[in-house]
Amino acid sequence: TPKERMFLEAAEKGDKATLMRCLQPPSPVNVNVTNMVGRSALTMAVDNENIEIVELLLGQPDIKIGNALLYAIREGVYRIVEMMVNHPSITPNMLGEEWCNTIDPGEECFDYSPDISPVILAAQLNQFEILQLLLSQGANISKPHNLTCECDSCKERIMADSLRYSLHRISTYRALASPAWISLTSTDPILTAFRLSWELFNLAQLENEFKDPYMELVEECRTYAVQLLDQCRSSEEVIAVLNQEEGAKDEDDEEKLSLNRLKLALKYEQKQFVSHPHCQQLLTTIWYESLPGWRKRNIFTKVFILMSLISLLPFMAFYYILHPRSKVGRFMRNPFMKFLSQSGSFAVFLILLTMASPREENMTNRRGPPPSTVEVLIVFYVAGMVWNECKQLWEEGLHSYVREWWNWMDFMMNSLYLATISLRLVAYVRITSERSFWPPDDPTLISEGLFSVANVFSFFRIIYLFQANPHLGPLQISLGCMLIDIGKFLSVFFLVLMSFAFGLNQLYGFYADTEECLSEGDACQKNPTEFLTLGSSFQALFWSLFGLTPLTTLELKEGHRFVISVGSLLLGAYHIAAIIMLLNMLIAMMSTSFQEVENHADLEWKFARTKLWLGYFDEGSTLPPPYNIIITPKSMYYFIKTIRRSLSSRRDGPPPPPAGAAQQRPVDSSTDPTESEESVMQRLVRRYIHHYKQAQSTDGVSEDDLAEIKQDISSLRCTLLIARKKIVFKVI
Repeated sequence: TPKERMFLEAAEKGDKATLMRCLQPPSPVNVNVTNMVGRSALTMAVDNENIEIVELLLGQPDIKIGNALLYAIREGVYRIVEMMVNHPSITPNMLGEEWCNTIDPGEECFDYSPDISPVILAAQLNQFEILQLLLSQGANISKPHNLTCECDSCKERIMADSLRYSLHRISTYRALASPAWISLTSTDPILTAFRLSWELFNLAQLENEFKDPYMELVEECRTYAVQLLDQCRSSEEVIAVLNQEEGAKDEDDEEKLSLNRLKLALKYEQKQFVSHPHCQQLLTTIWYESLPGWRKRNIFTKVFILMSLISLLPFMAFYYILHPRSKVGRFMRNPFMKFLSQSGSFAVFLILLTMASPREENMTNRRGPPPSTVEVLIVFYVAGMVWNECKQLWEEGLHSYVREWWNWMDFMMNSLYLATISLRLVAYVRITSERSFWPPDDPTLISEGLFSVANVFSFFRIIYLFQANPHLGPLQISLGCMLIDIGKFLSVFFLVLMSFAFGLNQLYGFYADTEECLSEGDACQKNPTEFLTLGSSFQALFWSLFGLTPLTTLELKEGHRFVISVGSLLLGAYHIAAIIMLLNMLIAMMSTSFQEVENHADLEWKFARTKLWLGYFDEGSTLPPPYNIIITPKSMYYFIKTIRRSLSSRRDGPPPPPAGAAQQRPVDSSTDPTESEESVMQRLVRRYIHHYKQAQSTDGVSEDDLAEIKQDISSLRCTLLIARKKIVFKVI
């Protein structure tokens, strides 16, 4: 009607007087009337951020707020949202999960789906004050069930509409991953961001139809954790963040620098967090703590100091065994000295392997010769390395141990050395004979083969130390990525190789038993054996990639030209598919992997170096092989202490608190070891919110801002016209 049209136009222009006339009896307009595009007067007033008009409309008895609350949250006007939330028609349940049930089926919101509740929208838009208001009213966001959930609710929703179910999951996770939600609801925001990013990353792999939205949320969580760390202003705050762990600490660990949060970042692959300058500066300070001023020295001084320390390592190791609590012992427990001693010990081990290589002075043709001095030293080194791996497996756990690829290589290397030693012992007790009479499965022959493969692993392990160098580290990371590309390539290449091997074997397999002898004195002619069996076909096709399979392998003494022609066509097609297509594809894949690492070389290298460094930060593993197999007085003391403690706890139960313990350590909140870490985290969150709002306020003028200015001018014009009419009326 004309009156309803005038009512909506007045709401759009901000004409409060006209709105009041339209709402007055005896024939007031329907306050919930909408225009052609479904916009009500309340929605228009919210879009224009006109608080007076909104307050007037909310005072009407039959007002329906509906989607106008979502628009108020989008505009970010706290006063309007507060008035709507406190309206009698809005209940706490409507702000959360019950929102979709309160919307009329015919009232469709063109901007948001029914699954977008007010609290979800406030979290997605990072409206901190509005989200805090909704949380104080009892609104909440329920975390979606696992993707493999088999509950009745998930089954019903999937059967009803699988697309809506997936979109609702993404919308909910978009709210849960928002900085506003994590900051206001989590007591440990960094841990929450780590876990949520890891969960979203796994969801991106499982539900790959929506991989891009999930990966955007993963990046948002990672960025939030980095920005929180960026708010630290001192080393104490950085230590409080990196040393934080889930749950309460033990009394013995209160003063220890455990860096549990940094280890968790490595576990969840938070590369931006780990490579942050604050983390790296703290790690560098701890790493070179025993060598002050190390980074300021020139290269010649560094080399001289390193060579001097390496030459003194045997003496320092024996001194540490006798006096582990001395200054030398504390110096040996420094992470850098652990790394240097382990690297120097492994270098000596490689020298021993070189000395054990076959030469005239140590070659023998007798089975099971007695071990030489060098071989005995190698056995001690192998025992020390095996003991090191056992300790690492015990401390890290099986799950963490198998996640590191270098541990797999160490396991295979040590297993090969142990198998070599066992076979040499078997060969030593057997009857000796000359090498020419040994059977193919002789223990000495097998041990020599395993020992050679173990030597390859040992020398290849030097690449692991490249991670400590800023120039060689990115190359080592690129090599690991290329190995993954080679694995992908082999999966395709094997199919091509198998198809052509079966085809050529099917073609030439009928000529396996044909042999022709021209005369008794002449040699018999046989067909080439490369494609007569399936195994030889695989070998011939593989080595043909390197030009080692001549074309004569396709010839037949029977002269069957058609068979030879088909074989030539198959071999040519194989070369086109394998060399021109697949090998060039492999080169392109490796180039892409190298370029990706090169584009983030500093980040990738710092992440890899941190993984290397943290392996030397924990207590233990001070002595390198083979010194670590020596039973030290320190180890005996701790062993006896552990036995006595376990026996006393079994006999007497848990020890009672000492007398006067209540006076020595009163129960007070100020003694909570995690209080300082929680307070630091709260300060970081407050700083983050302040900087976020400051960055939002410094943004340029948007189109919405211009529309608001235009509406304010229109509202002022209406007010001035009404005032002018009143003045004219009084004059008349």
